Amino acid sequence: MREISAFCLKVIPVAWTMALVFSRPAIAQVLPTVNVVLAQQETTASETSEVQLSLEANSRLGGLTYVPGHWGEFQLRLENGGEEDRELLCTSYFDGLPGLQYGRKFWLPAKSKLSLSHPVLIPSADQIPGASVHIRSLLVDDSQGQEVLLKNSSGQLQHDRTLLIDSTERHTGIIAGWLSNDVMPQDVVDLVVANRVYQGINNRVTYLPNEFLPADETSLKYLDHLILADDRLITEQAALTAVRRWLYAGGRLWIMVDRTGSTLLEQLLGDEYRGTVIDRVGLTSVKIETPLEIGNPDEIASAPVEFDTPIELVRMVPSDMTVRNTVNGWPVALTRSYGAGRLLITTLGPRAWLKPAPQIPAKEPPNDETPDEKQARENRELEMKSEFVPVSPMEDLAPFIFAKRDPEPLEPESLEPFAQEFISYEVPTGTLIIGSMAGFLVLLAVIGTLLARWGRLEHFGWCGSLLAALFGALFLGIGISNRHSTVETIASIQLAQAIGGSDDVLSHGVLGVYRPEGSDSVISTNSGGVLWPEVSGTDGTTRRMVTTDLGTFRWAGLTQPAGLAMYPVATSGAFPNRMEARGTLDSQGIAGRYIGQAAEASDAVLATQQGRIGVQLESDGRFTASANDVMEPNQYLDSTFLTDVQNRRQRVLEALFTNETWTHSLDQPQLLLWVNDWNYGFDFGDDLQRQGDTLVTVPLQLTRPPSNTEILVPAPLLSYSTCPPPDGSSPSGFWDDERREWQERSSPSITWLNVHIPKSLLPLQASKLQIEIMVSGLMGQIEVMGLKDGSIVSVEKVTDPVGKLVFEIVDPGVLTVSDSGELTIGLSAGVQPEAAANAASSNSASGTTGTQNSKSPANYWRVQSMALQLWAVTTESAERTNE
Repeated sequence: MREISAFCLKVIPVAWTMALVFSRPAIAQVLPTVNVVLAQQETTASETSEVQLSLEANSRLGGLTYVPGHWGEFQLRLENGGEEDRELLCTSYFDGLPGLQYGRKFWLPAKSKLSLSHPVLIPSADQIPGASVHIRSLLVDDSQGQEVLLKNSSGQLQHDRTLLIDSTERHTGIIAGWLSNDVMPQDVVDLVVANRVYQGINNRVTYLPNEFLPADETSLKYLDHLILADDRLITEQAALTAVRRWLYAGGRLWIMVDRTGSTLLEQLLGDEYRGTVIDRVGLTSVKIETPLEIGNPDEIASAPVEFDTPIELVRMVPSDMTVRNTVNGWPVALTRSYGAGRLLITTLGPRAWLKPAPQIPAKEPPNDETPDEKQARENRELEMKSEFVPVSPMEDLAPFIFAKRDPEPLEPESLEPFAQEFISYEVPTGTLIIGSMAGFLVLLAVIGTLLARWGRLEHFGWCGSLLAALFGALFLGIGISNRHSTVETIASIQLAQAIGGSDDVLSHGVLGVYRPEGSDSVISTNSGGVLWPEVSGTDGTTRRMVTTDLGTFRWAGLTQPAGLAMYPVATSGAFPNRMEARGTLDSQGIAGRYIGQAAEASDAVLATQQGRIGVQLESDGRFTASANDVMEPNQYLDSTFLTDVQNRRQRVLEALFTNETWTHSLDQPQLLLWVNDWNYGFDFGDDLQRQGDTLVTVPLQLTRPPSNTEILVPAPLLSYSTCPPPDGSSPSGFWDDERREWQERSSPSITWLNVHIPKSLLPLQASKLQIEIMVSGLMGQIEVMGLKDGSIVSVEKVTDPVGKLVFEIVDPGVLTVSDSGELTIGLSAGVQPEAAANAASSNSASGTTGTQNSKSPANYWRVQSMALQLWAVTTESAERTNE
C-alpha cells in the first residue's frame, strides 16, 4: 500500500502537468500563477515576438473613469515591430477573478501600430477591495491552430495594469480637445465643476479626447451627464450614433452651441431638429433673463454683467424646445426631452454662466476627531472645492442636467416572469403525485394483508421493496416524459424604441432559453449590445467574452445550462427602412400611416403623458385613432375580452405606464404596437423554437391638416399647466404641474390652467371644448370659468357634484386660442352652497370666496381626473393671409 501511494504521488503531478500543457482551453485561460512547464513551452515561441501591448488607463487630459458594476472600455495600444502580419487575441481579467475574461481579436500588420478598444464589465463594489483594481492582460497567438502566449518586452507573460475606480454616484464626461496639442477649455471645465459642486456631487469630471471617443453606447452607460464642447463628433459617426442612443436611453446631454455650432445638432437629432441659426455676436454686457413664471407677474432679470473680453452669443430661432433663459430677447438656454433623456442647449459662452465663489470661513474641526476622520474630511473638502459658482439662472438649470440618470423603465427582473410564460414545460401535478402515493400505500396494505392470510409475512420485505422500485420507475418515467415533451425554446420579452428623426432603434429585455440537456453552442452576436449570462459558477472553467469587431462578440467557454436560463439583453441598431409614424387630424380623431412591420403588428395603442387611445391598424400600415376610443386610466388595450396573449401584454403595459419616469418622458405622442417576430440580435445555436413578444414604440409626427378642415383633438393630445390668475390674485391652485396630479383640499380653491394645443395644428379656431371631470369627497360646488375679452366669466356651476361631470364651452369669445396655442380656463371648487349664495355677486371668480365655519369638521375633496376634447377648424396662417 505504501508503494502504491508513493507511485500515485509521483504520477498525479505529471499527469496534471501533461493535461495542462496539451489542453487548449487551459492555455487560453492562463491562471495567475503560470505553470513552469507552460512557461518553458511559451518561451521559445515568444523569443522572436516583437509585438508590444499596453493597456491605457489615462488620456493626455487625465485619468479614465471606471465605475463598479458598469460597463466601460479597455483602451489597447499595440505595436508590431516584426516583418510578419499577426492575428492575435488580447485577453484580460481582473485580479482575483481569472475565470471571467474579456478578449479582443485583431489583425496587426507588420511594422504597424494599432489602437482599439473593447467593452468590459467592471466588477461590483463588493468584489473590489479598494479604490483601484489590478488588471492582468495576455497576448495569445492562435494563427497556427494552437493558442501560444507571447511575452512582453521584459520577458513576462502577463501585462499588468492598475485602474482607479470611481464610486461616485453621478459621473460627468466632457468631449473636447480634438487635436493632440489641444488643451481642455478652462471656462468649460470651470462651469461644469461649479455645477457639480453646487449640486453636492464633487469636482471630478472625465475627459474624452479624440483618441478615446466611445465606440458604442454601452461604453457610455457609466456616465450620467455628457457635455459636448466641440464639434468633432461630426466626423466620427460611430461616436455620434453612440451619443444619440445614450441620450435617448436616459442620458443627460449638454451641448454648448457657441463652441459646437449648429451642424452637430442637425446630425445628432436628425429630423427632430428644426432650429435655425441666424448669426454670432460678441457681448460685453450680458443680462440673463428668465421668462414669466407663476407667481412672478414680471419677467425676472438679473443685473447686467460687464466683461472685458466679449462673450460669444449664437443667435438662433428654436423649434419644439422650451426657452429657459434669454439675452436681449434671444434664447440662450433651451431644454427638451429626448426619449428618456434630457437635453440642454446653451448658446451663450460659459463665462457668462458663472461667477467667482465667495470666501467661506473655514469651520473648526471637532475636538474628538480621529486621524481617519480628519483625512476623510480633508479629502471631502478637496473634492468640493471650486473657484466659481453658477449664476442664479444656471442654478435653476443645474438640477435638470446634473440629476442622476433614471433606470430603465422595465427592469430585466420584472420581465423574467413574462418570458417564463412562453416556456410550456409541465411539472407533475399535485393530484398525480398524491394519487400515486395513495395507490402505493393501498397496494402495500393489500400485499401485507394477503401475505398475513397466507402465512407468508417473511416475504413482505422484498415485496414492498419491489413495489417501491416499480413506483420509483413510474415517477422517473413521468419526469423524463415531461422534461422532453417540450421542445428546446428561446423566448423573449423586449421593449424596442425607435429614435425619432433617425434610423436607430434601441431595445432591452430578457431572453429565456430552455434546453432539457444543456448545450455547448456558442452564444454570439453581430448586432452589438449587451448580453450577460450567469458566470458565477465555481467549476474552474474560464468564460471569455471575445470581441472581434464593433458590435460583434461571442462567449467562449460558456456552456448553456440544462433547464431554463434567463439572459438580460440590450441591443441597438440602425434599420435600413426607418420605422416612423405620421398622422394628422380629422373630424373623428387621428388618422395616419405607420412604416414598419405593420403586417405582423397588433394591439396598437397611441400614448401620451395625458392618456391612451386605441388604434385600428391595417396590414398596409394605415391606422386610425378615434376620439371615441380614448381609454380609461386603468385600461391599456382596446379590447373588451382579453385572450391569454393580450392579458400578458396588458400586464406588461401596466408595469410600463405605472413607471412615472416613462410616462413623463412622453412629450411626443408614441405609437405602441406588439410584434412577435422581433430580431433579438443574439445567436444561441440551431433548433431553438422562437417565442416571445416585443413592444415597439414609434414617435408620432403630427402634420397639420389643410385649412378649413374640421378636426377633433382627442384628450391625450391636450395637456394643461397652471397659469397665473388673470385677476392678479395670489395663486392657490390644486393642480401640481411637477407631479402631474390633483391635490386634495378641504377649503375653497381656484386654479387657472392653460390648455396646450399641439403647435403643429396651429392656427385654428376652436368651436367647442368639452371638459370631463371626475370628483370625490364633499366638494360642495364646482364652477368652470373662462376669459372673454380679458374678463372672467362663469361657464357653468354644479352644486354637490358627485362622480363624473361633463362641461361644454361653446362661446367663441371664451374659446380664444393664443398664437402659441393656449386656451385659458379656470376651476373653482370647494365652495359650500350657502357661502356661494351669499358671495356670488361679489367674488364668484376672484378667488376670495367665503370661508367655512372653523368649528365644523373639514370636508376633504379632490378632482380625481380631468380630460379635455376640442372641436376646431384649421385656419389660414397670418403670413398666407397677408399674401
